[in-house]
Amino acid sequence: MKESVIRTRILEVASRLFYEQGYNSTGINQIIQEAEIARGSLYNHFPSKRDLLTAYIQNSENLWFMGLDEFLKPIEDPKQKLLAMFDYRIDRQLRSKFGGCHFNKIGAEVSGDDLDAFVLVQHQKDRLKTYIMALLGLVTPVQPAAIGKEMLLDTLFLLMEGATVAASAYKDSQPLKDARKIAEILLG
Repeated sequence: MKESVIRTRILEVASRLFYEQGYNSTGINQIIQEAEIARGSLYNHFPSKRDLLTAYIQNSENLWFMGLDEFLKPIEDPKQKLLAMFDYRIDRQLRSKFGGCHFNKIGAEVSGDDLDAFVLVQHQKDRLKTYIMALLGLVTPVQPAAIGKEMLLDTLFLLMEGATVAASAYKDSQPLKDARKIAEILLG
């Protein structure tokens, strides 16, 4: 196998295992076995399990936003795009059988002193807020004096994040559907 193919295979297997069973519950030997590679191949591409975690978080973020862009591409109206972000979350939760958010799961699992991991998780959350704010900049609020754009940003972000956690806990998309309805009211 080519080097990039091996790296991709390792990352795919590790990503699946980290998401499904958790970072701490996934061992290097399991990754090696399921990726069907030699131990040296893994360490050639990822000197440590922690390096593999960094690649997992970065890759998950890139895939998440590529998926979001693709999901929203057919929608032109910025308000409808904002609402469709909830639909994207519903779709992802249904496909993962309500497995939850990759980034929240890692944030809950890594050691409190692993600041680098938290910076990576926060990067995804900040990127999401930037994405929402860019769309909000294109929306004319119905009642601009009632709530400022920064507060609306925080409200939509927290609605989305909280509803995703609740959907995962209840194994039901209803919290995300309810959050979407609230967002629709807020956006006018």
